[in-house]
Amino acid sequence: MKFYAKLVAWSALLVSIHSTAGAETQEQLIAGAKKESEITFIAGAQTFGGPKTLSVLEAAFNKRFGLNMKIRFAAGPEMNAMAARLITEVKNGSKASSDLYHGSQSHLSLLHKEKALEKVNYSGIFPWITKEMEIFPGEGVLIFTSLRGMIYNSKLISKEKAPKTYEDLVDPKLSPTWAGKLAIPPYVSWLVELSMIWSEDKVKSFTKKLVALSGGRLRYSEEERVVSGEFPIAANMGGATEQMWQWQAKGAPLVAVMGSTPVLPSYFQLAVPKNSAHPNLSKLFVGFMASKEAQAILEKQDFRTSHLVDGTIMSNYLKQNKIKLQTAKESIDFYLQGEDSGLELKEELTKMLKR
Repeated sequence: MKFYAKLVAWSALLVSIHSTAGAETQEQLIAGAKKESEITFIAGAQTFGGPKTLSVLEAAFNKRFGLNMKIRFAAGPEMNAMAARLITEVKNGSKASSDLYHGSQSHLSLLHKEKALEKVNYSGIFPWITKEMEIFPGEGVLIFTSLRGMIYNSKLISKEKAPKTYEDLVDPKLSPTWAGKLAIPPYVSWLVELSMIWSEDKVKSFTKKLVALSGGRLRYSEEERVVSGEFPIAANMGGATEQMWQWQAKGAPLVAVMGSTPVLPSYFQLAVPKNSAHPNLSKLFVGFMASKEAQAILEKQDFRTSHLVDGTIMSNYLKQNKIKLQTAKESIDFYLQGEDSGLELKEELTKMLKR
C-alpha cells in the first residue's frame, strides 16, 4: 500500500505541470520583465558565491535579455526558516519577501506540499532546460548538484590508507589511523538519509561505532579545520566535492571521497514563490540560471554547477569517476513522506550524537 501511495503521489506531481501557465513564452516574460525593475533575493550570505558573483550574474542576465534590472540581495535565515516564512506569506495573502527561493529537495518538498510555488513550464519556455532539470516539475529548476562525502587531509592520510566508503570509517583494520581524531557533523540529517539505502539497524550500528571514534564535531562550513590539520578527516561534508575543488585551487591538500553508492546528492534548485512581486523577472532569472552561460559563471566564481548541464565541472566529474547518483524521484519520495516518517530513528540517532 505504501508503494502504491508513493506511486500515486509521484504521478500527481508529474501531471501537475499541465496546470502551469502554458501560454507563457520567453518573449512574453521578457516583455513583462521590462516593466519590473528589480528582483529581491533573500538567501544565505554565500549563496551562488555571494554578492560578488550575483553582480556578475546580474550583468550577464541583463545583457542576455536586453534588460536593466537589479538584484536586491540580502542575507537571510537558513533554508527551512526561509521556506516557513514564504509559506506564511502565501497563507496570509501578502507579497513574498523574496522573489526567489533557493533550496534543496527537502526544502522544496515543504513548499510543494503547501502549494507555495508558482507553476511555470520551464522546459517549455527555455529550450536549454530539460524536464529532468525540473526536479519538482513546474516548480523548481536544478541550479547546482552538491555531493556529500568524506573529506581528508592528504598530507596526514595517504590515498592508500584513506577510506573509500562510509563503512571503511568504522572498519577495525582501517580506523586506527583516525581513531580519536575523526570529525563528525553535529547534524543528524545525513545519517537519517542513509536509511534510504541502508537498513535502519545498519545506520544505528554505524553511528554508534562512528561516535566511539570521534575527536570532535565539525559543521559543514568548517572544512578549513581539516585543511589546517586540526582534524585529519571528516566523516561527512555537504558539498564535499565543491570544497575539494575550491581548496585544491589554492594548493591545499583536501580530498573528497564519496561514501556510498549511489551517492545521496543535494539537488539545489531555484523557484518562484506564488506571490512574487516581480514574477516575470523572477521566472526569467530562474531559467537563465540553468543556462550554460550562467553555469560557467557559477563554476568560475563558486565551483558549483549542475550535473545536467553538459561540460560543467560536476557533469565531467560524475562521468570521469563513473559516479551513480540517487535519482530525484527516489529522493523526493523520501521527503514527501513528511516529518513524522523516520522520527523514531532521528530521535535515537540524535541521542547517540550527544554522547
